Amino acid sequence: MFQEERLLKILEYLKQHQSMSVQEICTQFDVSRDTARRDIVRLVQEGVVIRTHGGVSLPELQKELLSYQDRLIDKSESKQRIGKTAAQLIQDHETVILDVSTTVQFVAEQITAKDITVVTHSIDNVGILSKREDLQIYVLGGYLNVKNRLLYGPSIIDKLSEIRADKAFIGASAIGADGLYYPYEEDARVKREMARRADQVILVADHSKFNAKSFYRLDFDFVDILITNRELPSQIREVLDQKNITVIECSEETKEVQSQD
Repeated sequence: MFQEERLLKILEYLKQHQSMSVQEICTQFDVSRDTARRDIVRLVQEGVVIRTHGGVSLPELQKELLSYQDRLIDKSESKQRIGKTAAQLIQDHETVILDVSTTVQFVAEQITAKDITVVTHSIDNVGILSKREDLQIYVLGGYLNVKNRLLYGPSIIDKLSEIRADKAFIGASAIGADGLYYPYEEDARVKREMARRADQVILVADHSKFNAKSFYRLDFDFVDILITNRELPSQIREVLDQKNITVIECSEETKEVQSQD
């Protein structure tokens, strides 16, 4: 069982029982105490549990990771504006990789380019684009994660390694001055491989990601363009300028697209 699955099951257990010991994690998931402790560290760092003597429990004011559908609803107007701007970068006949991300889903919804090939492991992206007959969809197969609406597993990386794309559109759980962050190790690995397989990488992220925290890092060196909905924090903007990353800000006030290099 992948760590991502285990963490979700631990959270489900905590919803019913409020606490879980290290030994219960070991027994229920047939893992070592070291593995159980690493799971606890991850959940504590995410802020969804608090450490107790011998295990973990839910905080008094629970701050559980939002489900994919909840994140899709949250700030949907900003994400839709970002998605529309990003979709305009796709040209006819291109091959594009679409990440699993609520903001990237808005990119998929607003693609107007024709005769393109889309590579994705998002079941929602597949559902959206399958309504069109003028494009091809290549699905990266694996195990189904129902909560996050994606396919996962080592086969995703293997299939990506065989692909060459014109553009890749990726999301992020958090963005700091030192790079992008994701809650799961496999998620970061998939994004890294997507970036390696594309000639141009477009990061789409609303302003809330600049105040968030997460665990696994992806360096800014993989990114060519960032599309967001507000002015960036000065520290992050300085880093992007140094790395010659193009920033496109979709102004919320005027709803006009402003491009800054």
